[in-house]
Amino acid sequence: MFLLFGAFRTVATLILGIVIFLGFLFLLGERTFSANLLNADFYKDTISGQDTYNRIYDQVLLDQELQETTRGLLGGIQVLSHQDVVQLLREIVPPEYLQSQVEDAIQRSVDYLSEDADTLELYLDLGPPLDLIKPTLLAYVDRRIDEIPEDDPGPPECSLERVKELAEGYLGTFKVLSSGELPDSLPSIKGLSQPCRELIFDSLFGSSVASSPLESRAQQGLMNSREAIRAEFVAGNTHGVLKQALRPLATPLMDDAIDKLKENLDSQNRLDLIQKIAEWNPDFTEEELRAQAEESRRLMNRVRGLGETVAIIMVVGGAVAMVLVHYPKVSGGMRWAGIVYVVTGGVFFGIGKVLESQLPARLTLLVERGAGQVSGIPVSLATLATDLIVSFAKQLTGGMAAPSLTLLTVGAVLFGVSFAIAILRPLLPGIR
Repeated sequence: MFLLFGAFRTVATLILGIVIFLGFLFLLGERTFSANLLNADFYKDTISGQDTYNRIYDQVLLDQELQETTRGLLGGIQVLSHQDVVQLLREIVPPEYLQSQVEDAIQRSVDYLSEDADTLELYLDLGPPLDLIKPTLLAYVDRRIDEIPEDDPGPPECSLERVKELAEGYLGTFKVLSSGELPDSLPSIKGLSQPCRELIFDSLFGSSVASSPLESRAQQGLMNSREAIRAEFVAGNTHGVLKQALRPLATPLMDDAIDKLKENLDSQNRLDLIQKIAEWNPDFTEEELRAQAEESRRLMNRVRGLGETVAIIMVVGGAVAMVLVHYPKVSGGMRWAGIVYVVTGGVFFGIGKVLESQLPARLTLLVERGAGQVSGIPVSLATLATDLIVSFAKQLTGGMAAPSLTLLTVGAVLFGVSFAIAILRPLLPGIR
């Protein structure tokens, strides 16, 4: 009987040790999930900690492999350099605004997963950036116009041929502007008298503009801006003439570009990320994605609600049960519970440290291989993605250390107390 009872204690201790080990594993998983993956600040702080929003402009968008893509975001307006393109995009969508949109999307996602919101809404509000496109591009082209040299004005004669020549020269310049480009030089009218400049203007707007191949909206815009353009023309301000003409000439081009961008947005000028994910992945519809998200949320919260409670019962209850199994040898039960706690805490502390040291290098290699297998991914984008993934992984694995050390410490205390009980046994009748 004694041997049978001893075998039962041994088997029960082994089983309870496994229960404690698994319970602590569940507890670590639940704490990691709740404290990190369901914490909006975890994502926000990690992303901003890698200076992501500035790096998008300073590194990713400057990558030569994205040159065509970034230029396409500005419609048909010709920009001097790729660096100018990125600077304009920074002005249209400032890093601070991009950060606010991303962080709002993260918060809405976490609120949905935590059941603080009923509907999953993932979108970027592009309304304000769209409103900045025109003024930003027009200001940029204004600066470029100031740098365009004027042609040699030649003699100050005002013959019919000269008037017609300069009128045609300005019409040609208007055509260039209407295509989104800038002329190499400007016809100069500074050396001509005011009456002569008035004649040139009247010739230009009397018949040349109306009969030109300019797009109808550009023609109408020029006519609507006639007086503002005339004031600069009569004053002999060549660059001022182009700046006034720029608005009606470039506006149709920018309107078309903005309308094209809006084709991918909803009625509130928001980019629906779930809809886009569904479009990029033909295996799922938007409705299926939302249904899967709802099912995952329901299951996750059901498990999360019970997970921590069950895990604590397994860790604490397992130790209590171990003491009871060894009763009346309480010191023996506490000693075994302490050993299990120390071993469990030590194992997970070691696993955390190994992951913390090895995982970043493995993840870096994995991302680099994945990027190499997908054509068209710039090195700068792959580097940013690697830094973010590694940072997330470090924080997740780093979170294992504190709970593991706590369990290890409690185990050491139990182990020590078990010997103290043995020493004080004469003073504790009924307990061995």
